[in-house]
This record gives sequence, C-alpha cells and structure tokens, in this order.
Amino acid sequence: MTANPAPPPVCPQCGQNDMVRRVSNLVQDEPGSPLAQKLAAPRSPRPAAVLGCATSFFAAMVSISAAILATGLTELTSTAPRTGLLFGVRDTSVFTGIITFLFVFVGVHAMFVWRQAQASRFFRRSFTAWHRASERWQQLHYCLRCDGVFLPGQSSLTPVDQVQMLLYARRPSQGGASAPASAPQSGVEG
Repeated sequence: MTANPAPPPVCPQCGQNDMVRRVSNLVQDEPGSPLAQKLAAPRSPRPAAVLGCATSFFAAMVSISAAILATGLTELTSTAPRTGLLFGVRDTSVFTGIITFLFVFVGVHAMFVWRQAQASRFFRRSFTAWHRASERWQQLHYCLRCDGVFLPGQSSLTPVDQVQMLLYARRPSQGGASAPASAPQSGVEG
C-alpha cells in the first residue's frame, strides 16, 4: 500500500492548486525550457583560492628586490669604513639589507594572508546565504495559471523574475518578496 503524496499547496493569488507544481520537479522535468532556466536552483559559491608557493615566491622576490635597493642606497650614502665582506660592502649596508628583506617579506606575506582571510570570510557568508536559498528553493512552488512562485504559507505570489529576491531574502515575508540579503556573485572577489 503506497501513501498518496500530499496535494500541492494552494496558490495565494488564484486560490487553486490544480496548476501548482513544485519548482524542483518543474526544473528536473523541463531542464532546457526558458522557465526552468529562470527557476534554476541557486548556484553554489566558489571557495576562495588558497595561498600557495607562488605567493611565498612573489613575497621573496619583492623582498629581495627591496633588500638589494636598500643595501645599494645605504652603500651610496654611508660614510662608515668599508669592511672585508664580499665586494667590500659595509656592515651597515648588509644589516640594512637583511632588515629590509625581513620587514618587506613579512609585510607582503601578511597582505596576502589578510586578503585570504577576507576572501574566506566572504565565502562563508555567501555559502550560508546560498544554503538558506537552496533550502527555500526546495520548498518553492510555481503556479502555471498565475505565472508566479510562492513558498507554502506565503500570502502573495512573487513574479518569476524576482525568484532570486525571494530565495535570498533574510526572511521570506508573508506578503511577498522582501528585501534580499546580498545575493553572492558567482566568483569570489578579493
């Protein structure tokens, strides 16, 4: 004995349910149709790129360049006596170059780490919003007669063109689509 599936909810505009379909079923049954493309499930945001060897290499190259420049400038402007170091470079110039390398390397690397943290924070917020929107999308219904979408219990119909606003609203209103939470972009900007 099979259980009968629950009847679809009643459209808040026409008050009938004979032409109401669950959006997920409609998209699955007619994947190439223009309506299915408008009602497609929200896209998952892409995670932020991870810091890698290229970042450290770039930080090292910038730091070496800054260290060479600082060493050269100190060598040109210093009046300290020359020592027996390689190429007769002064001790103060070597010290200045090493300190410059360290500070620039740490600074450049810290900038990349900060940007990574910002991108990760943006991704977490976008992922949370996407997850909420996906849950709402699973509950979303479409009325063919009225050409609009609604969540069960919603008191008005939302036009198909505003489905993203309904999905990403902080709280779906009982009177229609409310102000959206910032819908995530398809890429992560850092």
